[in-house]
Amino acid sequence: MKHHPLHQWQKEHHKRVKDFHKNHALELENGENGNGFLAKWERFVYNKGKVLLKSVK
Repeated sequence: MKHHPLHQWQKEHHKRVKDFHKNHALELENGENGNGFLAKWERFVYNKGKVLLKSVK
């Protein structure tokens, strides 16, 4: 099976996605992701998951 390297646009896309997820996690940490129902639910799930993971360690 032959491996083909990624195109440049794929590399740039992966970098943008990585940066987005990093910034989004920081927004969740700071509570800056909005005041809508989904934003509140996302913060709730994120914080509960974070506490759960800390308690497992």
